[in-house]
Amino acid sequence: MSQQDSPQPRRVSVKFFANPQPGAALDLAPYIGLFHQFIQEKSVEGLLIDVADYTHVPDGPGILLVGHDVDYGIDLAGGRAGLLTVRKRIEGSSFAEALRDTLVKSTGAIAAIHGSDVDQLQFATDALEIQCRDRLALPNTAGGFDAASAALAPLLAEAFGDAKTDITNDAADDARSPLTLRVVAQSPPDAVALLANLRS
Repeated sequence: MSQQDSPQPRRVSVKFFANPQPGAALDLAPYIGLFHQFIQEKSVEGLLIDVADYTHVPDGPGILLVGHDVDYGIDLAGGRAGLLTVRKRIEGSSFAEALRDTLVKSTGAIAAIHGSDVDQLQFATDALEIQCRDRLALPNTAGGFDAASAALAPLLAEAFGDAKTDITNDAADDARSPLTLRVVAQSPPDAVALLANLRS
């Protein structure tokens, strides 16, 4: 599939899950200060603008680091805490290019969080959720899943190396939901190694 023929969504997201999953008493307040520090020190990629606190919303966005081209968040949606990276303003990029860029930004943010003094959450790399937030470019259909999987498979091989990965459609039973790919990896590299593989 050529770049011209490949899907070109306007927004894609990647979510790496916390491991182990925290209990109900999770305190996300330290991430507000950490995300402001990221803006000041330019610790993660993107043109970063502000930090928003949505912890009052049940199963919501949590703490959001808002950027011009990318958002990072300690996301609580679906009852599962994780680092959600949403890549925006990607018109003209193929799905594979957008995924690579989003994975680079996401793994870089995980490395920055793990290298900080805030240790409420640790993010694993054995499972991630990839969502195409543009149903016109990639609908939640069998054909959309096949196209997305074909674009994703070479990138996963590059990032995860010899680690076996499986891709499933996490929203196959709801055509109204965005196409959501669940990737599960066996014995995966950590976030720093994933980032190095993607940049090599």
